[in-house]
Amino acid sequence: MGKKVGILTTNFFSPDGTRMIYGGAERYGLELTRLLLELGYEVGWWQIGSGWKKEILPGVVLNTIPESKSEILTFPNLNQHFYEQAMDVDYAIYFVTFLAYPQVLEKSISISHGVFWDYPGFDHQLPTEAERKEWLRRLHIALNGPQMVVSVDTNTINWINATWPGLSHKLEYIPNFIDLKDFGPKAKHPDKIRIIFPRRLTAVRGVNEAARAANILLKKYCGKAEFHFVGRGHTDRLEGEALKWASGNENLFYYWQPPHMMPEIFRHMDIALIPTKGTEGTSLSCLEAMAAGCAVITTCVGGLSDLIIDGFNGLLIKPTAENLINAIEYLIQNEAERNRLSQNAKLTAEAFDIRRWKQKWQKVISKVFN
Repeated sequence: MGKKVGILTTNFFSPDGTRMIYGGAERYGLELTRLLLELGYEVGWWQIGSGWKKEILPGVVLNTIPESKSEILTFPNLNQHFYEQAMDVDYAIYFVTFLAYPQVLEKSISISHGVFWDYPGFDHQLPTEAERKEWLRRLHIALNGPQMVVSVDTNTINWINATWPGLSHKLEYIPNFIDLKDFGPKAKHPDKIRIIFPRRLTAVRGVNEAARAANILLKKYCGKAEFHFVGRGHTDRLEGEALKWASGNENLFYYWQPPHMMPEIFRHMDIALIPTKGTEGTSLSCLEAMAAGCAVITTCVGGLSDLIIDGFNGLLIKPTAENLINAIEYLIQNEAERNRLSQNAKLTAEAFDIRRWKQKWQKVISKVFN
């Protein structure tokens, strides 16, 4: 039997276990688990919860720890319980960097899914200078503890190198992935231009700006454009409101699909909106849109500029409704430019194939879990 890897996260499911979270990080977690299994490891997960257990893949148990208290944007009690419960674990992966505070297993890796302190609301979570200094102290400890820190984007690496130059030897850049074999030829719909917002329905992902753009442009391009909002809300109530809003316009749609269905959805889309305002790595939604040959409109946030070069394989804008409307309208009116960005996006996506991602992760795993 292979050696065991324990992975600590905050929420793969909601704390009561009733609702799976379909975000990029969770999809990343499943692929990382599959890779570890392929390499012969046993895998167990831990998250916040009331003591229930679930299998997230055959033979892979998600354990829960009844400890949800956070301090200065870290979870020291959760960290301590994991350290004590993982007695049969040989290696550890701290799925978010701050979970590696205050202590880690001897052979461990942490993952940064992108800067999360670049959003205006972050200041309200740490309102005093003393709290901000304490958060930085804890983050420094969390980055120091594991033998290696895998970052999905260069934005985080640049920030860490500028803040603590002595940590550069611990940092490994492994951008997010796309499974190119899942993406077939692009479907043709000459009757309408289809525009997709493939994100969670949250303000930080730009849903309000995208909804405003849809409301305005559907009036101007009635019958020529369709908007598809495809993603989960945090609650059933929010999803119900989105469904009610979309039902008022025959060219506006709201629904969500499990991750394995998204490549087929993207095949039918022409323009993808990734108007993120903060807390972004190398977005899986953006990569999927690129692989499907969508013309991408996104923002200079987090790791998105690792994926999109403005004017070559997409458009980079400031995350405002006005900028988003102008960019969408520009692509609606310029078919040749839309097609050029689409072709270059599809070509760029080849650099992020999941096979390369696996090879890079295998090197890290073999180096740390030796």
